[in-house]
Amino acid sequence: MVDWEAARAFTEAACAATFDTKPCRLIARRPGATVNHKEEDDPSRVPFDCMASIDLEPTSDIIRRYPSSDPQSGNGPVSYDAVVTAHIGDWPWLPKMGDQILIIGKRWRVEAARRDGSSRPAWFVSEVRNAGS
Repeated sequence: MVDWEAARAFTEAACAATFDTKPCRLIARRPGATVNHKEEDDPSRVPFDCMASIDLEPTSDIIRRYPSSDPQSGNGPVSYDAVVTAHIGDWPWLPKMGDQILIIGKRWRVEAARRDGSSRPAWFVSEVRNAGS
């Protein structure tokens, strides 16, 4: 009889070894003290290093931030600068909207995430162009 859990774990480890070739650092962020303050590092989630993959030409999938109740509103798709994926098997926490990822010498802000039930979610990111952000 086939051990499907073992087969899945093997496949996910093989994918990670093949695709996760870029070292990166995940930095948790939280809102500032008030709406007038900048976001800041979140000390309750310690930054950590991992391996990931980054696609600088993401597909044109439509991922809306907020669905509109008015179809005539012009609330169209939002585009992102890149997509980051990684095997999250032993991570202490998962990135959420607003967190930052340092990869390929640039800082990226998580804008959206897509999970498909596997151990390889995708994070849609935008490049942070202001070092103070």
